[in-house]
Amino acid sequence: MFLALLLTGVSFAKFVAVLETVADSKDILTLSERQYLTNMLREQAVQELPAELNFTIMTRENIMMMLPPGKSIEDCEGSCLAETGKNIAADYVAQARIGKVGSNISISAELYETAGSKLVASFNGLGADVNALMEVIKTKSPEFFRKARGGATGIVRTGFDGAGNQTFVVNVTTNPQGAALSIDGRPVRQCTATPCQVMVDAGEHRFVAVLDHHEDAEGLFSISGDGQEVSLDLVPRYGTLTLDLAFPAGGTYEELKIKVDGELVPAANKVLMDPGTRSVEIAHRCYNPVSFKVGVFRDKEEVFKESLKPLMGGLSLKARSASGEEPSLSVLVNGEKVGMTPFTGSVPVCAKIAVVDDAGEHPLDVKIEQGQVAQFEYVEPAKETAVADAVAIQPEVDSPQPGESVPTNVEQPEKSSHLGLKITFGVASLLGFGAAIAGEIGAKHFRDKEPDGETSYKNRLDTIDGFEKMRGAGLILGGVGLVAFGLTFVF
Repeated sequence: MFLALLLTGVSFAKFVAVLETVADSKDILTLSERQYLTNMLREQAVQELPAELNFTIMTRENIMMMLPPGKSIEDCEGSCLAETGKNIAADYVAQARIGKVGSNISISAELYETAGSKLVASFNGLGADVNALMEVIKTKSPEFFRKARGGATGIVRTGFDGAGNQTFVVNVTTNPQGAALSIDGRPVRQCTATPCQVMVDAGEHRFVAVLDHHEDAEGLFSISGDGQEVSLDLVPRYGTLTLDLAFPAGGTYEELKIKVDGELVPAANKVLMDPGTRSVEIAHRCYNPVSFKVGVFRDKEEVFKESLKPLMGGLSLKARSASGEEPSLSVLVNGEKVGMTPFTGSVPVCAKIAVVDDAGEHPLDVKIEQGQVAQFEYVEPAKETAVADAVAIQPEVDSPQPGESVPTNVEQPEKSSHLGLKITFGVASLLGFGAAIAGEIGAKHFRDKEPDGETSYKNRLDTIDGFEKMRGAGLILGGVGLVAFGLTFVF
């Protein structure tokens, strides 16, 4: 009798399972968006069906472990959810489904009591996007889950005086880093990428870390003080695509634009991908785009080896000397000779183009565009010859001796024009006489100006003296330059 009384006084916990949100079509919402809506429903279930009322909200891992082998949650709907609830030993089972109604997205949720396959509660809503569906859940799910309470009434105490009301700073890390964090089913906005520090109430909390290409990692941690360390390890679930590309016209992997299933991914020679058949597109400003499909397996590496084909444009290149002649110069494309000027042909749009003359190699700043012909003319710089060099290159000719005849059939060397020296001495002469004239004008101006006092008088004399020195120096420079200019015509 004592044992019977004891058993009648025991209150058994009721288990509530919130299954993953499903969609009529995978194109309506992404997997991460559907998982986020599921987390919101679980969060509402925790709030409305607390442990103080003897409810236990099952986690994602609990549900997956309890499913029979080969059984998928997406395989059933409606009253079949109650059977799924029985399979996972849940007293109540809830699930939301996403669909399309016109241009809007619909959400419908059902809550079943598994023992009698009884529909306990449901709600429906429409929205333009996932944010609108989140508002529907916030508004309608509290009353939705309260239906599972049945006769449970009274005050539910959720906070206590003392340590239970304290909040602590917790250090959260993951391996690898960069995961987004949620606590008790609620995403933490302050921690979109670990490591991070968050404020957490004292007590037991469930931490979940989510990172692309990794399995979700979660754990139950009891928070009791500042500086507590929370660490989660994420298990990789990705394969690797290694790009082994040849860039014949130059370029790097960082310049690539890589898309996987239409989504842009970071440019690199190693690309992480979720398992499955993936469509890959590779583009580069210098090369023809490449696209292919690849089967990706977890923890496996696939290698794509390809020599990229350069985009081509046309080039019409001429060379001209300072004297107006058209010399024939070697044309280099990426360091290789492709012809002589005048040159016309196809070249890669990103090629480095240069010409070679007696002075060496000269890169050309010419822009090549796909499908167009670029016109370019290279002008050789004027060659300056020093006097010593001019003398050195003259052929040795014996001067005629007295009484010696000069053959008329032998071409005599022409006298050097010394053009460079003529210009130099001529400019020097002009600058010298110009300075002399400016000095004379300045001295005369200050001589005619009456001083205001003793100080002004001294400054006036110094200024006049400076202009007179300028005049003298200018006369000397102009005279020397004029004489030297005349000598260039003699020699």
